[in-house]
Amino acid sequence: MWGEGRLPKERDQNVSKKEKPSTQDEQNRVESGGTTSQPTPSLTKELLELKLSEGQCRTILKYAELPAHLSERLAANRTVAKRTQFTLDELDELLDHVETSVYRAKGNEKQKVLRIVEKVSELLGSTIDPDEISEQRLQKNMNTVFQIKVTLMGIAPLIWRRIQTQDCTLAEFHDLLQVTMGWEFEHLYRFIIGGVKYADLECDTNLSAILPAQNRRPRFDYVYDLGDQWMHQLVVEERFPPEQGVQYPICVAGRRACPPEDCGGPWGYSDFVEAISNPDHRGHEQMLEWVGGEFDPERFDLESVNKKLRRLRTRKS
Repeated sequence: MWGEGRLPKERDQNVSKKEKPSTQDEQNRVESGGTTSQPTPSLTKELLELKLSEGQCRTILKYAELPAHLSERLAANRTVAKRTQFTLDELDELLDHVETSVYRAKGNEKQKVLRIVEKVSELLGSTIDPDEISEQRLQKNMNTVFQIKVTLMGIAPLIWRRIQTQDCTLAEFHDLLQVTMGWEFEHLYRFIIGGVKYADLECDTNLSAILPAQNRRPRFDYVYDLGDQWMHQLVVEERFPPEQGVQYPICVAGRRACPPEDCGGPWGYSDFVEAISNPDHRGHEQMLEWVGGEFDPERFDLESVNKKLRRLRTRKS
């Protein structure tokens, strides 16, 4: 069961407060979906060396819309293949942007981008090996909180959320994702973890039973609406003991609005945003009427999301 009741008053204020990064780098990290909370100290200090060729740097700079602190470092390495040290947060951020750029690359360039994605993923140790997944159905581990970043793939700028939840079944996690993202429980879904698909009755499996303990920041996928194919990438950023007085699950950050249901997937959503944003577009009035008169792609209401999560906890208790 989810925790009971509502968040303490102090916690309400903290999670609904607009993020105010103190530096430009931190602002860039927030905009890209990078973590702004304090990671495990050992991971924060760890540096990993990424070797990219001149051509790979050029490909990333061509297709990925990088924040300045990453693009400047890559641009400095364009003249020579060089090992560059990155923190885990920086590599996570770089991987997010490079993965998004796959949709912009054309022809053979797409394969080049995919090879770079594979190289960064291997360095992060973020790919889940099916052999690492326990076949035993474990009991819920309520002494662990998972901090998970959820990114909707195929759309730029990025639409993302950062949530914290205690151990739960995949079915319960589906409910959490629907509320946090802003979906409306209208379609089928599945999780893809280590190449294994979990759907329907298989979703009684717990997170703790399928996420490898040794993987730094395991990544897995959640697909919603098997027609529109809304692919979400989930990254387990941190695991830590529950904080006293905090009721989980909660959403601690996010950016941009969830697309409307049944708008045609990432490609249809792009056309939809273009239509509602341009009064001269031939589908402008029709699309606005279909969505209820207004839609702001940049809007994300953290306080509203946490109110809905409180109601979800109450129903599950």
